[in-house]
Amino acid sequence: MTSFPQRGRRAATRSSARTTAPRRGRILPRFAARQAFSVIAMAFTGGMIVATSVPALAITATDVEHRASVYAPVEDTVTFTPQTVEVGSEAVESTLAIESYDVHKAPPPIVSEVASVGAVSLIETGAVVWPVQNPDRRSSGFGPRSAPCAGCSTVHDGIDFNPGDGTPVMSIADGVVVLATEGGGGLGVNVEVQHNIGGELVTSSYAHMQYGSIAVSEGQRVTAGQQLGRVGTTGQSTGPHLHLEMFGTDGVRFDGFAWLVARVG
Repeated sequence: MTSFPQRGRRAATRSSARTTAPRRGRILPRFAARQAFSVIAMAFTGGMIVATSVPALAITATDVEHRASVYAPVEDTVTFTPQTVEVGSEAVESTLAIESYDVHKAPPPIVSEVASVGAVSLIETGAVVWPVQNPDRRSSGFGPRSAPCAGCSTVHDGIDFNPGDGTPVMSIADGVVVLATEGGGGLGVNVEVQHNIGGELVTSSYAHMQYGSIAVSEGQRVTAGQQLGRVGTTGQSTGPHLHLEMFGTDGVRFDGFAWLVARVG
């Protein structure tokens, strides 16, 4: 019997369905694998969102196991071993005597009135030094002498040091500058400093220094050994030297070299 192909919509549908139907065993496993991969990717993405958006404390808050707080102080487990000292049998034990001491009140300062400065308060000082670095080189001493120049005195009121032109001139002790002038007449460039030495007011005068070498000003406090100027030959002078005069409250000059020898340590 011969069969003819059917015509119409129903026949076309059946034919199409028969030819496009999936074959089992080939296409279904690929489809399942794609679905499984999509599920895994979505799960991983969701886990990353939770991990990055939820605070760590919120996650660990569900931990039921008791754990030490990170803010709790750590118990100190350091132990110290007592130190021991071994003493030989020949050692002798002795008791130190208690020493006594006395408390002394600081001596009051000397207040001096200076016309150019006003009231000067002088604290007692103990350090006394030479006015130049090489005091062994001297020319005229204190007292009577033959006048070395016309108009020079036959009674020398000071001591002349000859350390060399330009040598620094230093204060013999702590004190206050009461005179600093380049117009000192026969003394030339002259600086005077008042001191409280041993509770007594002493003035030291440094004369014949170089013009422009004065390193202090009136009213300035200075210390022992501080530079005042430089050795020169200004005023009534026969050559570069330092003329040092010293006197007390009565203004009478005394032998500054002998005074320094007795006090310079």
